[in-house]
Amino acid sequence: TQFEKIVTDILATVDFDVDGVVFEVTNESLKTQMGANRKFHRWQIAFKENKDKAQVKVLSVTPQVGRTGKITPVAELEPTLLSGATIVRATGHHYGLVKEQGLGAGSIIELTRSGLVIPKINKVLKSAAVDIPDHCPSCGEKLQWESDFLMCVNHAICPAQVIGKMAYFFKILANNDGFGIATIKKLYEHGIRKISQIYTLSVNDLSAMGFGEKTSINLVNQLKRSTSEQIEDWRFLAAFGVNRLGMGNCENLLKSYSINKIFKLYLEQISDIDGFAELTAKMIVTGLNSIKSEFDLLSQYRFNLEQTPLQKDLAEFSHQLSGKKVIFTGKMSSSREAMKKYAKSIGIQVVSSISAKTDYLVVGEKVGQKKIESAEKYGVEILSETNYLSMITLI
Repeated sequence: TQFEKIVTDILATVDFDVDGVVFEVTNESLKTQMGANRKFHRWQIAFKENKDKAQVKVLSVTPQVGRTGKITPVAELEPTLLSGATIVRATGHHYGLVKEQGLGAGSIIELTRSGLVIPKINKVLKSAAVDIPDHCPSCGEKLQWESDFLMCVNHAICPAQVIGKMAYFFKILANNDGFGIATIKKLYEHGIRKISQIYTLSVNDLSAMGFGEKTSINLVNQLKRSTSEQIEDWRFLAAFGVNRLGMGNCENLLKSYSINKIFKLYLEQISDIDGFAELTAKMIVTGLNSIKSEFDLLSQYRFNLEQTPLQKDLAEFSHQLSGKKVIFTGKMSSSREAMKKYAKSIGIQVVSSISAKTDYLVVGEKVGQKKIESAEKYGVEILSETNYLSMITLI
């Protein structure tokens, strides 16, 4: 087909190994409408053709409990070599799919590696009797169906959920080391049930739990680091794991209301914010109420939070670059992250790729020629770092 020829021709032009191509929308108006989330542009998608497939026997299906209470079926497989790796398990996604496809012990599946990495069940070739759990494998609570998903609603007590939430908090903060799942499980075994309890622990407390002296000292130091090392307020809020409040939604929420005011918001106030539908707003209000006491306890430790600029303040703030779309490239005199943060604080929209909508390309040292050519193609004004700093009156 023409598509296959285009892809083949593209791959033939590069002198190194690649595993796919990226499709990109070229219409600038459409790209702007599609936008992006925190992780990727919605107007780009990777295409990877994976012809390696295997027929694999399912040995069993094991239920796993996530931090939100969702029960995920994991298919345990006969060890199978596929695309250079031995695969022994793959997710069944949810129990609605297990019922529909007949994924059970003895079934035969077609297995690939999504993106040449993640084991993926393409389809069930031969179905078998399915085993749907009635009770949570972690706490024994009777499970409930929510659409296609089996859920454990014992959120406050279920060990798997409690452990998952505590580990998630430190993972999202990302300004600490040592609080992985193994450490959190050990803390749980010694009676720790809340994040706020972890911050009360001393070196002696940790040593009494069986941690070595050096490990205990390091963990206490990491707790201090997590409160003193600056992080964004939206990241801190996202770490509590409220349903529908991922990092992107947290940042959007805190552009309208400061973090100390969000717990008093009504459903209507949240749903009035662009991007928050009524159902999402309802779930957020419920979720915020559930974490309020823990949030207050942790606030006593005075985390060093960088406040998200409020949109109303930016609207009142007059600056020649306010509202302009700027992209930074090359090596700068200060860290790129610091420059982005300051730019956002004065109302600049920091973008990650050049388009006709971009206003300025700020260049440091060792800039790739492709970025320069792209800026010239779209008529984007190119500024040296010195000129940019002069415009924002930092020098």
